[in-house]
Amino acid sequence: MTTLVSAPEFADLTYLVRPRRVAVVGASGREGSLGRSTYENLRDNSEIPDGVFAVNPGCTEVLGDPSYPAVSDIPGDPVDVAVVLVAAGRVPEVVDDCAGSGVKHLVLLSSGFSEAGPEGKRLQAQVLARAREAGIRIYGPNSPGLANVADRALLSMSPVAAQDRTSGCVGLVTQGGGIGRAVMQWMDRGLGIGLWCSPGNEADLDVADFINHMLDDDRLKVVGAVVEGFNQGPKFLAVAAKARRIGKPIVILKIGRSEYGQESAASHTASIAGNDAVASAVFDQHAVVRVDDIDELGETLMLFSRAAQLDGAGSALGRPGVDPGQTCVFTFSGGAASLVADQIGAAGLTLAEFSDETLKVIRDRAPDFGFVDNPVDLTTDVFTDPDLSRAVLNSICADQSVGSILLAVPADYGRNTVEVSREAVEICAATGTLLVPVWMSPRRGAGYELLEKAGTAPFASSRSAVLALARLSQWRRLAAPRTGSPKEVPEASVNGSAHKSTAEGAFSYPDSVQLLLPTGVRFPQETFETDASGAAAAAERIGGPVAIKLSAPGLIHKTEVGGVRLGVLGGQQARAVFSEMTDPGRLAPYGFEADGAYVQEMIGEGVDLLLSAHNDEVFGPVITLGAGGVDTELAKDVLHLAVPFDMEQLGRALRDLRIFPLIQGFRGALGYDVTVLGDVVTALAEVFTSRPDIAEIEINPLRLVRRGDRTECFALDAVVLPA
Repeated sequence: MTTLVSAPEFADLTYLVRPRRVAVVGASGREGSLGRSTYENLRDNSEIPDGVFAVNPGCTEVLGDPSYPAVSDIPGDPVDVAVVLVAAGRVPEVVDDCAGSGVKHLVLLSSGFSEAGPEGKRLQAQVLARAREAGIRIYGPNSPGLANVADRALLSMSPVAAQDRTSGCVGLVTQGGGIGRAVMQWMDRGLGIGLWCSPGNEADLDVADFINHMLDDDRLKVVGAVVEGFNQGPKFLAVAAKARRIGKPIVILKIGRSEYGQESAASHTASIAGNDAVASAVFDQHAVVRVDDIDELGETLMLFSRAAQLDGAGSALGRPGVDPGQTCVFTFSGGAASLVADQIGAAGLTLAEFSDETLKVIRDRAPDFGFVDNPVDLTTDVFTDPDLSRAVLNSICADQSVGSILLAVPADYGRNTVEVSREAVEICAATGTLLVPVWMSPRRGAGYELLEKAGTAPFASSRSAVLALARLSQWRRLAAPRTGSPKEVPEASVNGSAHKSTAEGAFSYPDSVQLLLPTGVRFPQETFETDASGAAAAAERIGGPVAIKLSAPGLIHKTEVGGVRLGVLGGQQARAVFSEMTDPGRLAPYGFEADGAYVQEMIGEGVDLLLSAHNDEVFGPVITLGAGGVDTELAKDVLHLAVPFDMEQLGRALRDLRIFPLIQGFRGALGYDVTVLGDVVTALAEVFTSRPDIAEIEINPLRLVRRGDRTECFALDAVVLPA
């Protein structure tokens, strides 16, 4: 019977993001202090039903309010949240005081913890241990706070938090306070953010806890994230899978593509940036939308949130049943029309094909020298014919093949662009059509302001608009309901079986074979020989061409020392190859000493793959599959899948491999049955996750061969490394 890995537990954040009573430990009346801005944000700019209380043993009042020496001195019911700004060294005594006062959450704005070095890490661990013993959840430390804009609860030290007033359907979680504030200020362009959380060092609560909370909030339709690293990768996998399942997109700016970014992330929040290739693959696997910079994050969130507002259920993001990537370019400039159409083609999107009825309206009304199919260029006649734009755009928006309108405004033409922009906003809103405006000029006139006030802030370039539209289109495809379900992955357990290992710890080849037999992988007929005569006899016995592979304690990659010879014919040649391959003088410079060689049946032609399993430092068990044999290092053509995965995810990742045409059948060659390969891959994942005593399994090459109308998988070499 299969036992599933237990699901991650997520914190209940109800009283953290919507507290009834709040204490500010370190509240101050001093002008310009963080203690003052934090207290004012809560007292004056928030709606905390049962009050905000100042705690500062150094004074009796703060801004005219009573100041209490400790949280335990506050009369009445326990406070839900204590916001703490005192020096790091005083935090443990605050935790102890809160522990006896019924406090549910601590928001630690104080810095000087794990981000500050070994001593700070010890202090953070001490604070966490005391809080856990008391059942208190910690937000932070080293955090700027949080802003529940929808419910007006600003647990923030920022002196500009009072300006956070544009609420909406976006939830935002960031590991950096400054970058988070930068995204929050997209509110000035109309981006509605209902909740922003920035949990700092994540000593306790992490980004996944907040994403999970946002997914459960019906008011939030889109989640944006800025992440430097993951402290608990499996928790993020769980919320990513949940987001796809319920139809809420996660748009993420993941820092750490380079070594510089990874080192900076570790020093900033002490989080683990991890292998960026694996992170990108995990995002693709779970339909997480990745962007590369702050402007892309803001623009993409704007577009996704507008699409979500068009869909009442919040599950389709845009017009149901129509890909938003099927767009209509609508403009009054031939050059702009050509430029945007070119960008659309380069991004893999498609121009919508109009119905006959739509084409008739356009051809009857549009000038003869404009574009009348798609893109639609109405020329500057729109400035002199007041009904032209409205008639044509109404017809286009009524066409069910159109998923979006990309309004390309090349420049500001004063009142004329105001009218064109107004008509586009009104008609798209009335028909439920996604409007994607592009304002190409640096001069922002009244038409630009009209679009921004309408909540459809224009993109600065056609390239950025098309990129965001392509991301929305891809998310719609990937988040579509799926057939099949994730494979069950057994809970890791030590079964106590012993194994022989080489001097470097790797499993012996026979033990590796026994371990992998349950995966359905076949192994060639072979024999292990310790002298040249035995190798010669084995070659004659097997018949036909054979492969001879060196065996030496500690040797993993045989080809690097000339330890593989293919196509050896007959006993005489096998004897010579064995003698030359195992010669002590030849191997001495490499630091190895042969104990024999395997004489192996040669398998017929096929496609060589690499298949491996290892524990990623962030996301846990990961499967890698791609080009194998001698092409592994050269081609670097691999996919990564976090466990668990389903066959749909595997199939989609396979199609992205450059080698996939060879698997599918190239230039008339017969292809291979990918379901057979899929069964082997999932079986390997199950073997790996059932053996916590194993650090890595690698089959290279795994050869796909055809035997009649059947596909078979042969492991021509395998390495298993213990944990």
